[in-house]
Amino acid sequence: MENDIFSGLSKFGLSPYEIRIYEVLVLKGPMSSTEVVKLTGIPQPRVYDLFNSLIKKGFIEESMGKKKIYKAIPVSQVLKREKDWLDSYSLNLQRYVENKKMYPDRYSTFLSLVEGYDGIIQKMQSMINEAENEIIISLSSHKFYDLKEYLQRASSRGVTVAVLVFTDEDVQFEGQAIVRTIHGKPTEMVISDRRSCIISVEAEKGNSEYALYFEEDNFIHVMSYYFNQSLWSVSRIVKNFYIAREIKFCNIWLTCDAIDFMFSRGIKLDAEVEGFYHDDRRTIKGEIIKTERIPFVRNTFYIKSGDKTYSVGGKTATLEDIKMINVKLHPSILQQ
Repeated sequence: MENDIFSGLSKFGLSPYEIRIYEVLVLKGPMSSTEVVKLTGIPQPRVYDLFNSLIKKGFIEESMGKKKIYKAIPVSQVLKREKDWLDSYSLNLQRYVENKKMYPDRYSTFLSLVEGYDGIIQKMQSMINEAENEIIISLSSHKFYDLKEYLQRASSRGVTVAVLVFTDEDVQFEGQAIVRTIHGKPTEMVISDRRSCIISVEAEKGNSEYALYFEEDNFIHVMSYYFNQSLWSVSRIVKNFYIAREIKFCNIWLTCDAIDFMFSRGIKLDAEVEGFYHDDRRTIKGEIIKTERIPFVRNTFYIKSGDKTYSVGGKTATLEDIKMINVKLHPSILQQ
């Protein structure tokens, strides 16, 4: 066959002969083994083993009776099943690694260079897909629309998405997210679960594009601080914080923004904070009672658990009781 697009099916474990059979059945419809052999050139002794393999892999089906007819499973159905499996597998694998790995997140140091528009988009997609709690992202309008579908999927699975778009136009986002816009030359970056960050840079020569990707607490702290103070705080609100049964955060300043927003509307907040308390990783559940914010200095909230109140700061905090890794807010308005 002339079209090479079907060669991508090798990623799903199909051999070249199996791909050829599936392509013929998809494009020309159900047919007998004799017709398949004639159109594909596959040796007759091989074709039945290939049919059985494709049936087991879920790509084709066969009719009942002595003279069998073979039919391709629709492309959309096959790929959706494979995608659902990959999504489930990647999530389970990631959770397993997080539970079994032998080093703590706070010592993670990694820096790499990502080159080219497509490479940067793919890396950003991967970071969005892997996020479990929070995505903070600023983009030009064209990159936003390239990534919009991935961001909407993340929000639909309960990830908190805070989006800043550099545009003068209206921005539409289906689903729950915090969306803002800003004027000026785009600063394009993604911070995923406050564990990884990518920032895109346009080179002066040849207008080529590259980005720096890193996993290091101090670098991420600087970029998060820059995002908050230089971009987020001066942007225009399109969609503000939303109320859900559970809202997850990793960055302390965005957490405090959400708490203040809900307190201003008379909403009581219970929370579950995971973080380091005197270098001991623990989870504390209780009621959030207030925030304490000093511009350019600190963002802190206080949680009362039993008869004790803890101050909570960011992952690199030095003054607070708890260095927050993540927090789950539970607005009481939905629990009544």
